[in-house]
Formats: sequence, structure tokens, C-alpha cells
Amino acid sequence: MNQFLIAGRLDGRYEALAKLQSVVEQRRPDAVLFAGGILADNSMARANRLKAWETAFKGLGSLGVFTAVIPGTADVPLREFLHAAGDAEVNFPDLHSAHATVFEEDHVAVCGLGGELTEAEDRTEDRLTYSRASAEYFLRALWWSEQPHNILLLSVAPPGPLGEAGNPICGDFIDSFHPRLCVTADATPRRGSQRIAHTLVVNPGRLADGSLAWLDLSRNVDEQLEFLSLE
Repeated sequence: MNQFLIAGRLDGRYEALAKLQSVVEQRRPDAVLFAGGILADNSMARANRLKAWETAFKGLGSLGVFTAVIPGTADVPLREFLHAAGDAEVNFPDLHSAHATVFEEDHVAVCGLGGELTEAEDRTEDRLTYSRASAEYFLRALWWSEQPHNILLLSVAPPGPLGEAGNPICGDFIDSFHPRLCVTADATPRRGSQRIAHTLVVNPGRLADGSLAWLDLSRNVDEQLEFLSLE
């Protein structure tokens, strides 16, 4: 895998999925990386919530390429999100729920964790939040992967230009896991990139606003990343 279409924060704007499909057809990426945020908030009735996830997973699963997805902070209760994702994976073999799970494909290992990161709080019912210890446990499979390149998907940005003060735990995980690429979907609409050692960190912006990113690792370093705007 060398070419990636990077997105996050659909935030209930499901019409953006059709535009995402058009970009996939035009650019033909090796993979799509979605760093969380299907629901805009967690106040929806259960039936509407399940329908929203079903719609999003159908749109992402129909892209026809390897697609890795993690939940966002509002994609709760987590057990219902994972159940909906599991059902979608049966119908769409290219769709992969990478939340706390590693998928290996063509020399690349992809794993992620949706939600906020805190020092000591775990919540999966009304808001998705993980403590540092739990997050380390769920992401530990990245240490064991023998693939030459690791990709980490997170819903928070590290300290620096992508997230202002940022989340220091995210920064620590990048230092610990040394992924080649870390994709974030921070709560701010900011998009951009930064380097932490040899890790490229990318926030593609909100797909709900028509923002996403294109990464081609086969190009020179200063030409690899391009930010796109859907019309």
C-alpha cells in the first residue's frame, strides 16, 4: 500500500459519502483510512442511531477498496457500534473496524482506537473515553506486528499545530509505537500535518465540511501529502 485517501468526522453529513465515492473512483487509492466520527452527537434515538451507522458503513463499505474505520467520541454505546460494524463487515469484505484490532494488508498494519484519551477514565456508554492503561492494552498488537509499516488511527491530536495544546497521551503513543503514519480526527475543524520523529501525523479535517487528504508514499517526502476539498 502506498496511496491512501484519509478522512474523518462525517458528523452526520451522509451526503458526503457519495462525493467520497467519486474521489475513490477518480484516484483509485490502495486504502481509505477513516479516523472516527460518524455521529455528530450521542442524543439520537436508538433506532435512528443504528440507521445512521448502517448508512455510513454501507457508504464506506461500497468504496471497493480496503477501508479501515474507528468510532468517534459520540459513536456510543460502543457495543452497539461494534455490532453494527461487525454486521457491515459481513456484507462488505473490504470494510474493517480497526478499533482495538490490527488488520494487515500488503506490508502495512493498521490499528486504531476511537474516543478521547485520559489518564484514568473509561467510558463506553454515553461518551467514548479510554484511560491511558486501557488504550495501551488495546493498541499493544501494533508492537507485535511484523509488517514494515504501521498506521495508527486516533480520534485525538497530539500537542502541536494540529490540536493546539493537544492530547499528550496521543503524543506519547506516537513516541511509543513509532507508526509511519498517524491519522487523527480531532474535535476542531483544523486540518494539517506535522512530523513527530519519523511519524507523519495527518488531520484531514471534517469530511462533513468536504475536507479530506491524499497521501502517496511512493512520492518524494515534500510531495506526498495533498489536502482535498469536495465540491
